Amino acid sequence: MTIRLVTDSCADLPAAWVRAFGITVVPLHVVEEDDKAVSTAAVTPDELAAIYADLLADPDCTGVVSVHLSKELSRTWQSASDAATRFGGRVLVSDSRGAGMAFGAAVAQCAWAADNGLGLSATYDLAERLCRGASTYAALESLEHLRRGGRISALAAIFGSALAMRPVIVLRSGSVDLAAKARTTTKAHERLRALLRDDLSRGDVLVVIHHHEAAERAGEMAAEIRKQTPFPERVIVVEFDEVLAWHLGPGTVGVSVTDLTDTEFPIPSPSPQDVD
Repeated sequence: MTIRLVTDSCADLPAAWVRAFGITVVPLHVVEEDDKAVSTAAVTPDELAAIYADLLADPDCTGVVSVHLSKELSRTWQSASDAATRFGGRVLVSDSRGAGMAFGAAVAQCAWAADNGLGLSATYDLAERLCRGASTYAALESLEHLRRGGRISALAAIFGSALAMRPVIVLRSGSVDLAAKARTTTKAHERLRALLRDDLSRGDVLVVIHHHEAAERAGEMAAEIRKQTPFPERVIVVEFDEVLAWHLGPGTVGVSVTDLTDTEFPIPSPSPQDVD
């Protein structure tokens, strides 16, 4: 008997992690009009209910924990909550209050723990704890893409673009806030690393460097962060999925930090297509 984990594509889980831990990933999409991306789309309750029903049809599956992109950023959590009501408590839904591998790493650890015997309520509690402790920072070329997607106020977008500033944002408790700004991309990345110091020093953590069309800079960020931690093997590079990339814009480099609940957790190596 085991518990299955469901999440969405904004968890940015590398394919190697999905395979290793048997995680079900539900895709979110960018909506196009006239061959131009104009918005993003959440998953519907019916789509998620079908996935839960299929998993629970397996007699070895005793329950499902479904962890999703912050409800402040997407309706996917609400869709999952609505779908879960159809299964009599066998599906528990967690709002990650985050994005990217900040909660993707939590989902993977929960799947591994469940495979090793953790029950439904305990797996849900672990997801809640890991997601609440996670953080994400990102250095953007501008705030225009977040403003366009309605994820940050027009005033903040104007402030961030003034004098060609490069903004550094932080995602905590489901909200996006401006954490710092710099006149150049290099300086913005320096500010980002400075903001990470407390997160990196708090103990055993998993660190993921994300990027959108900035592979070289992401590699440089990873190299610098590996110098700051005694566990360089826990620092990996993963590209943003298409939905987060649309909201953040090209040139973005982000870093997520998630607590490592068990040092025996096996960290799969991302495949080349996950990194590029």
